[in-house]
Amino acid sequence: MSALIPLGVLCFAIGLARAADAALDMDLMQNVEDANKSLASNIALRDAGASAKDAEELHTLFQTVEKHYLAKPEAPDGLALSRKSLQLTEKIQQQVGAQDFGGASGSATELSRTCRACHTFYKQS
Repeated sequence: MSALIPLGVLCFAIGLARAADAALDMDLMQNVEDANKSLASNIALRDAGASAKDAEELHTLFQTVEKHYLAKPEAPDGLALSRKSLQLTEKIQQQVGAQDFGGASGSATELSRTCRACHTFYKQS
């Protein structure tokens, strides 16, 4: 019976860790969504400073997403899409820096499509 108690505690701890990961993932995805909306708005307003800040924030968030999918070899699409998102945020930073708001707008639209594609594969229930 004493062996069952540690096993029960271990299962409970694993359950808590998974719940914490899910909450972190939900918070992370909400932050991505918010920053993505802000980026589109700031690009449309031709606000280079705010656009650059949003693109930098998204880049940092997608680095976290990439790390998540690096640990999940069963999710190659997530890894590929997170890497594409990293490339797009770098491109947006360059375009905004060059005052190419038309190009940045196109890249931001492609970034949004990349997010939607990932959600097609890994939709949260």
